[in-house]
Amino acid sequence: MFADRLRRVRGSRRPADEVAAAPPGPPPLAAPPAEVLDLLRHLGVALCRAGDAVNRVTLILDEVARAYRAEHVHFFVLPTAVFVRLGETGAVAVDFAPVSSRELRLDQVDALYRLVDDILAGPVEVSAARARLDALTISAPRFGAPTRVAATALLTVGLGLLLDPTPMALPAYLVLGCLVGVLQWWSGRDPVLALVLSVTAALTVTWVAFEVLSPLLGVPAAELVIPPLVTLLPGAALTMATVELSSGSMITGSSRLVFGLERLLLLSFGIAIGIEAAGLPPGRTGTETLGPWAPWLGVLVFGVGHFLASSGPRGTLPWLLLVLYPVYAVQALSGLALGSLGASFVAGAVVLPVAYAVQGLLHGPPAMVTFLPAFWLLVPGALGLAGVAEIVSVDAVSGLGDFLNALLSVVSIAVGVLVGAGVAERVGRTTPTWRGL
Repeated sequence: MFADRLRRVRGSRRPADEVAAAPPGPPPLAAPPAEVLDLLRHLGVALCRAGDAVNRVTLILDEVARAYRAEHVHFFVLPTAVFVRLGETGAVAVDFAPVSSRELRLDQVDALYRLVDDILAGPVEVSAARARLDALTISAPRFGAPTRVAATALLTVGLGLLLDPTPMALPAYLVLGCLVGVLQWWSGRDPVLALVLSVTAALTVTWVAFEVLSPLLGVPAAELVIPPLVTLLPGAALTMATVELSSGSMITGSSRLVFGLERLLLLSFGIAIGIEAAGLPPGRTGTETLGPWAPWLGVLVFGVGHFLASSGPRGTLPWLLLVLYPVYAVQALSGLALGSLGASFVAGAVVLPVAYAVQGLLHGPPAMVTFLPAFWLLVPGALGLAGVAEIVSVDAVSGLGDFLNALLSVVSIAVGVLVGAGVAERVGRTTPTWRGL
């Protein structure tokens, strides 16, 4: 059983004499059905907000229900709601909870999966588990607003070093990153802005890049637009949609696909409006780029920026970098031989095994804590925005080609993630440190 494996993991991380003297784990708890039902539905909501696939959410909820000796439990998980049915015919309880669109931060994701680990290895009393779940979902960010805004700027500079490392563009990335960080902070306080954040950010970034920064710094404006908007891209939604459709989850996959395409269209609309407001940019001129070391520095800058912007858990930055660098190295090296689509597939296949390998190390964080930031190094959908910028500005034919390549890249990454998940599970289950599903 998965819970037995978790007990072996925790035992293997203690000194040998302590392990020998440790009593066997406590038996599963029997709890009132109403309390278990309430915990399961709220736990399902939190797992959906953490970005996990619905089939994995269902598996985790099944294990948690078994830990509490809850029988005849069935789940119906959607990206927007979690339904739980508990009991047999004649004594059935059904409840559901809506899923908020606000994603969990990295520190919340870490606390969530550690709670799941403790439930399956203990388990934890239902009331205590619910209290911990409530505490982590309402917890405040580890870093204040100024730090998060500066971190968004740092993250943008890191992506700029990866995508277009030109010396004169770096100050522009810093300014535009701060601008996006301020808008994200403001949207958390203003529900109206939150609804139109994608359009507002894309329009503002594009206008400032084309009208102000490009003439001032002599950098092609289209190159400045992409890095600040990467964190707003629906790459995760589109990739997860492809994964879920491939695994037979048609409703959830279709809804995620529509959501991702709608978000991409909103960003594209904002870029188009910003270009029209600023006027067509001049033709592209040659610009000197930094050396081959720039992308490798960009990985470090991106990792630090993402750690601060997403309130990474204490002590997890080294683990995050330990995942980011191998993933980027595989993507860069495989791209030399296989091209961009092949590199997307290989990198997608490597992300999960590496994340699970780090999770299995002593004090390693849950895999989702390192998988989510590493995923953004693949930059899914970035070519799509570049394509839109070219369509409405100077090169429509090239823009359409870039947009098509973006969609193919999403498919390549999704297929790679599927393969990587299978490899990680098959290899991981043969080791005593496996903590996946």
